[in-house]
Amino acid sequence: MKTTYKISLACVLIFASLTCLTFANDNEIKTIAQLSDTKRDGNKVGQTTDPVDINTILSQTDERILKNRTAPMVIQVVDKNGKPVKNTKVDVQHLKHLFYFGAGFDRTLLKTNMNEVEQNHRDGFLTLFNYSTVHLYWGRYEFQQGKYNHKVALDSIQWLKEHGLTARGHPIHWNHSASVPRWVNEMKPDADKMRSLLTERVKQLSDTVLPGLHDADVFNELVNWERFNNPFTSLFKERGKISTVVDCTKEVKKLNPNLLLAINDYETSPKYYNLLKDLIDGGAPFDYIGQQSHMHSGNWSFQQMWSILERLSKLNKPILFTELSVLSGPKRQIDWSTERPLQGWNSEPEFEKNQAEYLEKFYSIAYSHSNCIGVVMWDYTDRRSWLGAPVGVLRRDGSKKPSFEILDSLINKKWRTKGSFTTDDNGKIALSNGFEGEYLIKSGTKEVKTIHSQRSPATITITLN
Repeated sequence: MKTTYKISLACVLIFASLTCLTFANDNEIKTIAQLSDTKRDGNKVGQTTDPVDINTILSQTDERILKNRTAPMVIQVVDKNGKPVKNTKVDVQHLKHLFYFGAGFDRTLLKTNMNEVEQNHRDGFLTLFNYSTVHLYWGRYEFQQGKYNHKVALDSIQWLKEHGLTARGHPIHWNHSASVPRWVNEMKPDADKMRSLLTERVKQLSDTVLPGLHDADVFNELVNWERFNNPFTSLFKERGKISTVVDCTKEVKKLNPNLLLAINDYETSPKYYNLLKDLIDGGAPFDYIGQQSHMHSGNWSFQQMWSILERLSKLNKPILFTELSVLSGPKRQIDWSTERPLQGWNSEPEFEKNQAEYLEKFYSIAYSHSNCIGVVMWDYTDRRSWLGAPVGVLRRDGSKKPSFEILDSLINKKWRTKGSFTTDDNGKIALSNGFEGEYLIKSGTKEVKTIHSQRSPATITITLN
C-alpha cells in the first residue's frame, strides 16, 4: 500500500482504550473452550452471504480509510489582541487513535524489575496498542465462594491507565466448564439460586472492577451455549436463553450505566446475527457486537471478513474484533478438548512473511470499514500463548516479527497526522485529511489538547502572548 495521505487533524470524543488482563491459566481456559476444529474453522465462515468482489474491496481500502477515518482540521494562531499571526510554526502531535488497536494483557507487564526479554515485551506492547482486555473468568475470579481475586484485575487496569491505554473486561457471564466455578457445580443450585449467584457476582464486580473499565463482554459464546452441562446452562433451559440474557444484561447496565457492554462470540454464521437480532428485539441493552477471529485452522478469506462486517452492520451496532489469532507457523492438529498447549509449535520465517501480509490487509480492511471500531489480538506474543501457537507479533524472546513492523508502520506512521507546519498570511493552517484521534497542538509556549473526529472536526485557536 503506497498511497500517501494528506496530513490533517480532526476532533472527536475519544473512545477509552480497553485493556486485557490475563491470569495464569487464561490460555488453558481458552483451550478447552474450543469444542471442535470444524466449529471454529475459519474457512467455514460466511458461506451463506452474498458474493463479494474482494478485488474492488481491497483496491478501495485507502479511499475508504480517508473517507471514514479522517476529517479536515483548522488551526488559527492569533496574538493577544486577536489578530492573525502569519509565518508562525505550529507542531502537531497525534497522541492516540480513536480506533482501538488492542491486545490481551500479560501480567508480567506489571513487574518493576524486568530482564531484557520482559522489557522487549513491554516496549512492543506500548508501541502498538491503545486498548487491552482484562480477564474476569468467574472460576478464577471467585475460586472459593465469597473469596474474590480482584486485586490482579485492579492492578492491571491501573497500569493500563497510567500508560495511556483503555481497559476492557472479558467476560462477565460465560457458562464454559472452565469459567463456572467448581463450587457452583457442587452446589447444584436450582434456577432461582443460580440466578441469585449471578446477581451476587455482578454486584461484587460492580463494586470493584467494572468502574475502571470502558467496556466489557457481558456474555460470551451464546450461540452454542447448550454445549456445556452445568447449572448455568440449566438456567437458560428453564427460563429461556433470550429472556435470561436480556434480564442479566439489564442488571449489569443498571448497576454500571457508563459501562459499554458487548455480546461476544466465535460463531460467524447467520445464527449469530439472528441471536443478536432477537436480543435487540427483546430489549437487551448491549452496545457493541464482539466478533472473535481465531484462525488456527486457516485464515479467513477477505471476502468472508467483509461479508461478516456487512451482515453484522445491519444491526446498527459497532463491531469489535475481540480475539484475533493469525499463525506465523505451520498449522497443527489440535485436540480442542485438551488444556495443555502444544509443544514445539514455533514461528518460521516463511509463515512470518505470510502472517505479516495477511495482517496488513486484515487491519486495513477493518480500519476502513465505517462500522468497525477496533481489532484486539488475543496474544501479542508467542510467549505463553493460547495452545502454544505462534500467533503473536513478537517471538518468545521479545524480538519483532515482520508483522510487528507492518503494524507499527500502519498504526504509527501511515495512519497518523503529525509534523511541523507554518501559518499562512491569515494565521491559519488547514489540514484536509487529519486522522481521528487525540492531539497536542503547540505554538511557541502555548499548547492545546483536543480530540478530532469526523463527528466533531477540530477547529483550534491558539492565542500567543
